Amino acid sequence: MFMSRHNEIIYHMGVHVFWDSRVPIGLSRPVTEELSGVLEMPVSRIDNGTFPLEGFDPLRQQCDAVKILTKLDIFRRRYPQLFKPDDVDIEFYNKFNHIHEKVLLVTPVDLFEPLADFVFGLAYPALGVAVVSPARLTNEYYGRHPDDDALIDRIVKESAHEIAHLFGLEHCSNSNCIMYCPRNLDDLDRKRKYFCVKCRIQLNGQNEGDWFQ
Repeated sequence: MFMSRHNEIIYHMGVHVFWDSRVPIGLSRPVTEELSGVLEMPVSRIDNGTFPLEGFDPLRQQCDAVKILTKLDIFRRRYPQLFKPDDVDIEFYNKFNHIHEKVLLVTPVDLFEPLADFVFGLAYPALGVAVVSPARLTNEYYGRHPDDDALIDRIVKESAHEIAHLFGLEHCSNSNCIMYCPRNLDDLDRKRKYFCVKCRIQLNGQNEGDWFQ
């Protein structure tokens, strides 16, 4: 949405979740609703398509998260109608959407990045895109009994963490904060679904229509 104030244009940012249909669709609604509550901002959901695998390494049986994010940015620019608010000019949107519209991909594939054997998720703030994989967030991966509630909780935490990176937040030393960087699943489970005071203030400030990268 555009708002005019003293000849300034203020743009209210949006968060969109592209939920790959190969991830159980039944989880998309509760995850999106909880994510909106944690972030304290609207989150839209797209869950009727699949995102092409990118950067697959047959030896590792994983996909390169950086290459997925680069492809996601191209995809968003190619199909802006999926993400563009109705009252935004298409030319302006194509030029500045990486600043304002944040897109999170939930993909079924296990992820890695050049500096890590695996990642739960990864954000590319300069492009405004992030990715999360439930592959290592399920109990089954660790030989435990299935638990959808635990899986939803983990996806929400990891998604909020990566989206907050897109808004300029860095890692936090508070182990209870969403922005704490978990080393493993137990670290992730110990985190709470909230931002510490410092990170909440920063997130709220970034969501006031400011220009940033």
